[in-house]
Amino acid sequence: MAISVVIIEDDPVISNYLSVLIKNSPLCDLVGTASNNAQAQKLISENADVYLVDIGLPDVNGIDLMRQIKSKCANAFVMVLTSLADMRHVMQSIEAGASGYLLKDDQPEELIDKLISLYNGNSPISPSVAKLLIKKITESTQQKPAGPNYEMLEKLGLSRREYEVLIELRSPMPVKLIAEKLNISYFTVTQHVRRIYQKLKVGTRSGALSKATEYGLF
Repeated sequence: MAISVVIIEDDPVISNYLSVLIKNSPLCDLVGTASNNAQAQKLISENADVYLVDIGLPDVNGIDLMRQIKSKCANAFVMVLTSLADMRHVMQSIEAGASGYLLKDDQPEELIDKLISLYNGNSPISPSVAKLLIKKITESTQQKPAGPNYEMLEKLGLSRREYEVLIELRSPMPVKLIAEKLNISYFTVTQHVRRIYQKLKVGTRSGALSKATEYGLF
């Protein structure tokens, strides 16, 4: 079965080019394209397999759209396609639910392979963005966190493994890489993250880190 794809991109030249690539692939099926918020809202309701989203849209923040997609289409994958390669946008996209981050400067002929990789549970990232993430991870690991506040952990009901996952959430690593680092499954990490959010009464990665800092867990 072909992977159903939605393109949310306001540049007509880029949108048309991407549309042709997807239409010409027997492995993908183009559900539709959107260049503004109203069109995007209609396509979010289609519950496609993959949403290819530009961050810089004319009348809506692409990161806000990603949150909506993940809220309404829990099983859908979000791939960022943008010209923005700074850490702030990368981190905001990951926190909003993006599983891949590609730059428009990348070789476009590789797009189909990366969409398939995304659909298969991987996290395609542009090389320059990967360098940013590696630098950020290196800086994070060099800053050794203080020992856990066991009294507070017990009060919040956080297990030792949940605390380990919480520590890893401080880095910009996607959940898949956290799972590999801790040598546990992707599903197990997502379950831990869900329970961490519930116990800290938050709904986002940044919210969990803020609460953990407030409670003196770092």
